[in-house]
Amino acid sequence: MASTNSSEAPVNGVKVTRLTDRSGPRPPWAIAVFAHNEGGRIRAALRSIVPAAGGRDVEVVVLANGCADSTFDEVRGSANLLADLTLVEIDTADKANAWNVFVHDVIAPERAAEIEAYFFMDADVTLEPRALNLLAAALHEHPSANAAGAMPATGRNRDLWRTRMVRNGTLAGNLYALRSTFVDELRNHHVRMPVGLIGEDLFLSWLVANLGARPRQDEGPRCIFCPNAEFSFRSLSPLRADDVRRYVRRKWRYTYRALQLEMLMHVLRKDGIAAMPPDVHELYATAPLPSRLKWVGLDSPMRLWAVLQIRAHRK
Repeated sequence: MASTNSSEAPVNGVKVTRLTDRSGPRPPWAIAVFAHNEGGRIRAALRSIVPAAGGRDVEVVVLANGCADSTFDEVRGSANLLADLTLVEIDTADKANAWNVFVHDVIAPERAAEIEAYFFMDADVTLEPRALNLLAAALHEHPSANAAGAMPATGRNRDLWRTRMVRNGTLAGNLYALRSTFVDELRNHHVRMPVGLIGEDLFLSWLVANLGARPRQDEGPRCIFCPNAEFSFRSLSPLRADDVRRYVRRKWRYTYRALQLEMLMHVLRKDGIAAMPPDVHELYATAPLPSRLKWVGLDSPMRLWAVLQIRAHRK
């Protein structure tokens, strides 16, 4: 489903609307912005893209998934901020599904041939000036790299987070870049993330490191990190009731994320990428079940409850 200059009727729960008109060549950069009920933050996120691109033109595609607030209206009201803006309305509230829609459905093959670099960001962050330029330059300087990761400029555990990203080779879903040839490889091999997968950035990090063969003499890194390419966000406060609820939900999602990735990695290491389940329901039904007895500190009771729910799904 290619972007158009007008609103299209929803197809399979997806509606694409080109919000700006432009003539001439399309930009060589494209950025996907993932938004779920981000009406209060998305305008600032979109506004930050212009200085982050450092004067370069960029196609902006907002993947608004399962939104029930003012996100759609805020995106439409931001058309004057960006030269090339498309709104994709997706019924399903799921980031992994929205990622699939962008990579496989929104970007048409003829448009993909024009794109030099893809960027991905969340709608609840703002980008620091020239962040996109720095990511693109890093990919250019490291021909072996499939991905370049940005780093947090804020957060109470910022330094630990940055260190862990580099040590483990894991991208932060808040902002990263993918080489266009790597995205082409994903498209050509029809690699789609399982719908419902939490932690798509961790799974993508695995894909970056493992998808496709390369010459033995190529020992360069597949994933690189740019300390000066940064994103910012508001830290949660224990004094705000909404933040406390968000923190609990986040802990629950992180618990499920660890279990999902454990099950998925077992499947892929055993049977390869062709065994990728289409969604987490099939993953829960067919993959080896995680242990109920694993101790993970204070989070152990939450993990046990999540394991029992997955096992109940199997039954």
